[in-house]
Amino acid sequence: MSVVYGVLVVCGACLAAVGGLTLVQRLVPVEVRQRHNDVAGFIYAVVGIVYAVLLALVVIAVWEEHEAAKATVHSEANELADVFWLARRFPEPEGLQIQELARSYARVVVDEEWPLMEQSRSSPRAWVLLDEMQRSVQDLEVRTRADQVLFDRGLEQIQQLADSRRIRLVEANEGLPASLWVVLIVGGIVTVGFTYLFGLENTGTHRLMVAALTGMIALVLFIIGTLDYPFSGGGRIGPEAFE
Repeated sequence: MSVVYGVLVVCGACLAAVGGLTLVQRLVPVEVRQRHNDVAGFIYAVVGIVYAVLLALVVIAVWEEHEAAKATVHSEANELADVFWLARRFPEPEGLQIQELARSYARVVVDEEWPLMEQSRSSPRAWVLLDEMQRSVQDLEVRTRADQVLFDRGLEQIQQLADSRRIRLVEANEGLPASLWVVLIVGGIVTVGFTYLFGLENTGTHRLMVAALTGMIALVLFIIGTLDYPFSGGGRIGPEAFE
């Protein structure tokens, strides 16, 4: 579905750009536009470089945020697994109870919370299960130094799990500010529109060049939009680590 949507976006942008060029070619004679080719070329070089640098920086930023969110998910899943294995050394019945809470937490995150994150929401049940895990460890009876080490390790592991969870939920709601999207879209329109000022004898070649430029810009913007929110859209991160 995401691929189809991307193709439609790119094709729609190319058709709109070529349509705008056709209109300009009909309204402004090619001889008039050819007079300014040299000056327009210098100015367009600056415009193109500025916009290309901006696009590159934004792509790098959203990709790094996407990878950071993926690392957070893996970290949270690993910490949950550590809690589960650590609970095997706890006395009964607390150890089995903590293991069951860890299993339930993983199920709730996968089945309930992951779909909710696409709507920038979280699961209250997951918070409850996390609190129960922490209370279960805090209620452990400490008798020996070995018990104290195990107790401290359990609390530390659950705290790290809670920290990773909070980071994941924050990353699920973070995206590019609207003002930056305005700059990206307006910059793309200006960059493509500037090519209308050039005068080429072969109008077919001119249209092909404009379509290629527009398609490339639209494709990059679509990729940025896909990676912008790491837990929604076509490039969303899945719950495989918890599964």
